[in-house]
Amino acid sequence: MPAKMCFSPLALGLAAVVLAVSAPARADDEATRLDAVVVVADRASTATKTDTRLIETPQSISVIGMEQAADRGAQNLQEVLRYSAGAVAEAYGLDTRSDVALVRGFSPVSFLDGMTRQIGSSLVPRPELYTLERLELLRGPSSMLYGAGGSGGVLNQVSKRPQFQRAGEIGLSLGSHQRRQLQFDLTGPLDAAGTLAGRIVGVARDAQLQTDRLPDDRRVLAPSLTWRPSDATTLSLLGLWQHDRSGSSQQFLPVVATLHAPPGRRLPSHRLLGEPQADRLDSRQSSAALLFEHAFSDALRLNSALRYARSRTRFTEIYPDVYSNPADPFIDPAKRVLARSAYISNPDIATLTSDHNLQAEFATGALRHTVLAGIDYLRFRQTATTGFGATTPIDAYAPVYGDFVLPALSRQPRQDQSQLGVYLQDQIRWGRATAVLGARRDRARTQVEGQAQIEDYATSYRAGLIVDAGRGFSPYLSYSESFLPIGSLDFFNQPFKPQRGRQYELGLKWQPRAQTLLTLAAYDIREKNRQTNDPENVLNSVQTGEVSAKGVEFEASHRFDGGFYLTASYSHNRAEVARSNFAAEVGRQLADVPKRLASAWGVKQFDWGDDGRIRLGLGLREVGPTLSIGGNGQLRTPGYTLADALVAFERPQWSFALNLTNLADKQYYAPCRAFGDCFTGNGRNVTGTVTYRF
Repeated sequence: MPAKMCFSPLALGLAAVVLAVSAPARADDEATRLDAVVVVADRASTATKTDTRLIETPQSISVIGMEQAADRGAQNLQEVLRYSAGAVAEAYGLDTRSDVALVRGFSPVSFLDGMTRQIGSSLVPRPELYTLERLELLRGPSSMLYGAGGSGGVLNQVSKRPQFQRAGEIGLSLGSHQRRQLQFDLTGPLDAAGTLAGRIVGVARDAQLQTDRLPDDRRVLAPSLTWRPSDATTLSLLGLWQHDRSGSSQQFLPVVATLHAPPGRRLPSHRLLGEPQADRLDSRQSSAALLFEHAFSDALRLNSALRYARSRTRFTEIYPDVYSNPADPFIDPAKRVLARSAYISNPDIATLTSDHNLQAEFATGALRHTVLAGIDYLRFRQTATTGFGATTPIDAYAPVYGDFVLPALSRQPRQDQSQLGVYLQDQIRWGRATAVLGARRDRARTQVEGQAQIEDYATSYRAGLIVDAGRGFSPYLSYSESFLPIGSLDFFNQPFKPQRGRQYELGLKWQPRAQTLLTLAAYDIREKNRQTNDPENVLNSVQTGEVSAKGVEFEASHRFDGGFYLTASYSHNRAEVARSNFAAEVGRQLADVPKRLASAWGVKQFDWGDDGRIRLGLGLREVGPTLSIGGNGQLRTPGYTLADALVAFERPQWSFALNLTNLADKQYYAPCRAFGDCFTGNGRNVTGTVTYRF
């Protein structure tokens, strides 16, 4: 058993330096900061790669600030989306392997500062929320600007950047599952001329997972520098070092011992069916990003971004075999013992990403143009060793750990992927109307060691129109496309075609004042070239699958007078399999995708004395039932409704916050599958955080 970790001496030392060298901010400045914490987002860059008002963007997009996410008790990326319209935030419940969300029934692509962060399902460390400023969720196909990706859209994470005003904070969190976290954030100018600014963000966490005997430890250090020699030029260097020590929280508990368990036979959601001495999900990552902006004039601007990241993950998981016989996976007459398998994956990943564009503003008669012309490049390389095999069984109801064997490792073929794309977009304003037109051409290459190179080409289009109809109303209509290279060969060594998607979206945005934004959207997405099983060869897949998703979404945010802030969302998504070789799923709801989602979150502020305030928050989120269809029939997982709460007391330099998620500690599954396993949900989580700002 690894020794118990304590807070990093590096983190503690840096925190002490932060406190020692930072000059206290004035009380009136701090009071102003307190009053401005909760705002309704007005602008975003993800939808157009330009600084555009949401009310002028003809596509559904949400902006979530990290202050808002912290109020809601979010502790990882997927949890931030719990109150976003159309988003199944925790698609597979309590799952530490990656941040898996579904948007309109499809997986969004993960981006960081406008550049790809994760390729497919590659094992890379999950991002640390404390290093981020905000999230921008662009719904629907978005390949015209971002290249390869599915139909779920883009989840762009925006990093904290250095500021030219001195500020800092240090915080300590204690909570459920022995959680102890120290975090600090310091920024300000570094020279007398005010042309150089720095920032350093750090996190040190020791914790356990909800799943028995597994750690959830993390160390993060994110230094950054910004050089601004003039108002026209900005150069930023963002660094990140991260080390995680954890395990796979999902244990693939049998359906017959969870959702369909007879009285007295239901396994607890925290049960570990693996091995505490073997199960691990340890990863290290380091990255450096260079961001450059230069305005040649008021009408011409250059934006350039480059990032290189290396990560190394060591993943070992021992899990029960519930798949060979889902109806009765036990191997003993007493129905207690489960056979187990062991899987090991140790990938080393290097990723180079870049995006360079020119933005020009000009007029042609009555038309005002904002033209964006750019080129982006991605290079992904992975080497890995893996192992798989049967190991010792376990008594699921009275587990005894320590008896296991691990499979031998074998080297996997090296994978190389690259993508080169050029794009052109024009935002055309004429009177009260704004049109967005764009086209992109991509070349994607995949090279698996020992196999022929696969090369795909794709052209993606986008068009949209939004009109300022007065009184804050802006109806819009848009069309967008996506493409996703498969990057593999079928049984007969023939390359698969890229997966293609298209979306029509009709919507209405209403912003009568700065404190209010309501969005109503209806969409129609169709994705084709989906892989399905070959009925003539069980070892082969063919591309006859097609999915159709039609739905409506409503999202609203409003700040009332008197210190009350409210967000609400509702979505209905009929995501169905339109074509498949598996006849049983045709015309049925797509697996793991609920039809209905709803949420509401509100925070009320009360003044306390001359310079303090109390904030009370309460939220409800509902996720509808899901359907899973397999060779053993179909399985319906019930929906669930959960409550979250916030109690916070704040003074100009101090804040004390108590977050409670899943207030009633409801046990639920999200989802269970006809293959025989259930994905457990997050139980009650209580976290208290004290923060000192200076």
